[in-house]
Amino acid sequence: MNGILVIDKPKGKTSHSIVHDIKKILKLKRAGHTGTLDPFATGVLPVCLDSATKVIPFLDETHKEYEATLKLGVATDTMDETGEITNVKELGEISLNDIEIVFASVKNEPTQVPPMYSALKHKGKRLYELARNGFEVQRSPRMVKIAELKILDFRPPLLKFFVKCSRGTYVRVLAADIGGKLGYGGHLVDLRRLKSGNFKIEDTITIKEIMRGKLNLIPIDRALSHLKQICVTKNTSTRIRNGEQIRKSYLDLSNIPEFEAGERLAFYDDTNLVSVSQARFSSHEFNKIEDKQIVFSLLRVFN
Repeated sequence: MNGILVIDKPKGKTSHSIVHDIKKILKLKRAGHTGTLDPFATGVLPVCLDSATKVIPFLDETHKEYEATLKLGVATDTMDETGEITNVKELGEISLNDIEIVFASVKNEPTQVPPMYSALKHKGKRLYELARNGFEVQRSPRMVKIAELKILDFRPPLLKFFVKCSRGTYVRVLAADIGGKLGYGGHLVDLRRLKSGNFKIEDTITIKEIMRGKLNLIPIDRALSHLKQICVTKNTSTRIRNGEQIRKSYLDLSNIPEFEAGERLAFYDDTNLVSVSQARFSSHEFNKIEDKQIVFSLLRVFN
């Protein structure tokens, strides 16, 4: 059973436990999720089955979209509803204009410090393990991008908002920053992922539906639709599957897209995925390259 299930993760379950449940229900040896969701969060969790696990490193996860609800005036140590309250402040007057000004401010901040309550590691230990034992360590800021941030609803103390952000952005930290800049602090009480790369909330299926025999299996080629494609002959696909690197002479140069050196492309034999490979040169340099020159390095081969 090769393909990808996009699970609508329920609240209170870890991403790891969802994978374990799917393997048990479908009697699979291999499965893996593509991006952890916090236990209190819900929504899009892509799970790759069997040989589809090979494509996990190549999936498009550049942007993710969420709906989140921030409770203003109450801060917690985890920045969400699962933590201990660290500060309470009574709300004063907050206008939509005040919120828009803060949104514009946090949207333009290029870095974010990961929270202590996260799965990142420090000297082999998860940060949340250290935090639960009362330790705090220095965390380096990470580059992030907030592509879109808008108010969906504001009924004090609850502020519901939509965010489109880069991979690695912690919405909990974003929410706490918003609360802090408004002068009251705050924490997330709800977080729902609507989109992760090519996978949308409309693609999702629940664990209960899977238990009833319903599957909405997304094929591997759709999951890699963000990659440019090159079609090869049967002879070339055999060579690739035997582990040969791709030489210029193996390709029909009249039928290849433009690409840059270092770019990853998907190679197909008719409709079958053969390989994901990385360009050693840009397509504009091909006319200067000898036919025997290796032009693509194999990253992953599919049988």
